[in-house]
Amino acid sequence: SSMTAPAAPAPPQQGMTTLMVRNVPVLYTQEMLLQEWTNKDTYDFLYLPRSCGGQTNLSYAFINFVSEEQAMAFKAAWHKRRLAHFTARKPLNISFAEVQGLQQNLMQLKKKRVRRVEMRQCQPVIIKHGRHFQLSEALDYLEGCSWGTVMSV
Repeated sequence: SSMTAPAAPAPPQQGMTTLMVRNVPVLYTQEMLLQEWTNKDTYDFLYLPRSCGGQTNLSYAFINFVSEEQAMAFKAAWHKRRLAHFTARKPLNISFAEVQGLQQNLMQLKKKRVRRVEMRQCQPVIIKHGRHFQLSEALDYLEGCSWGTVMSV
């Protein structure tokens, strides 16, 4: 019967891949996080929302991993730990984000039409095939093209 048919392998975007990291010291920048959370093709989205003036961050970040395993590994490594710079009162608190997946997170930013995202320091970090994308570029690809089409650029 079909009951015994093996399950098809899950597409890569399955599972819980997006984490919310709380208690990030407010003076941190995305660049600093990128340096501390080395990316060996393990995550494709990092977003550290900033205050209106852009002087400080809002003390939380979102990071989307290429697999649930990578997300779990990161959580195991960093939950309740402290970042290297700027003493924080509380250690990092890492949980699964409400919005899961690269695509959903990009759509969320688009929906919010975060005007501040236009400012360079307020752009999320988006990495595919080792290449950095602007939010506007990434949204274009979501509209219909695949990420692969940009590789010839």
